Amino acid sequence: MKKRTSVLKNIFKLHWMLMAIFVYSGALAFGNFVIIKPQIRKYETLKKQRESLDDIYLRVRSIDVEQVLKYLQAELEESQKLKTAFESRTIRKEDFSTVLGELNRIVQKTGVKLQSIDPSNESDGILGSFQKKPVRISFQGSYPQFLTFLGELEQSRFWLLIDSYSVMDDPKDRKNHIFKIVVYSIVS
Repeated sequence: MKKRTSVLKNIFKLHWMLMAIFVYSGALAFGNFVIIKPQIRKYETLKKQRESLDDIYLRVRSIDVEQVLKYLQAELEESQKLKTAFESRTIRKEDFSTVLGELNRIVQKTGVKLQSIDPSNESDGILGSFQKKPVRISFQGSYPQFLTFLGELEQSRFWLLIDSYSVMDDPKDRKNHIFKIVVYSIVS
């Protein structure tokens, strides 16, 4: 009977050993799915975020902030100069008669024969407090005189911009033409 007991003991021991192996394997699998897998997912997520931050850092690093600020400062200064130049050529509404005097001076300087200068009461707003104030001018002259007239308009101390013009032949003089121009000045 002793032999039987040892066989039962051995089987019983083997059974406990297999049970222990099974429990150990189960504990490892449970630990893997419950503890290790979430940590690996977190690690992968953090790794992707780090790569993203590294990309952002490289992009930010490649942009020299001081250089951009210097560029923007230069652009601001240039804009201020342009604004000052623009405003220096505008005229106040009360002083609009000086524009008519300037147009008269240009007509005399270019040698064209003035027929009329007619300031209009119309005004179109262009930006903020600035408005376009049109003046209709009609004169006789040659094309070279017309080009000189346009050059003088451009060199004027006021904004004298061409809105429209028409050219007709002068029936009395084949060398000359009749020019009808709408010029506008910018008033504030």
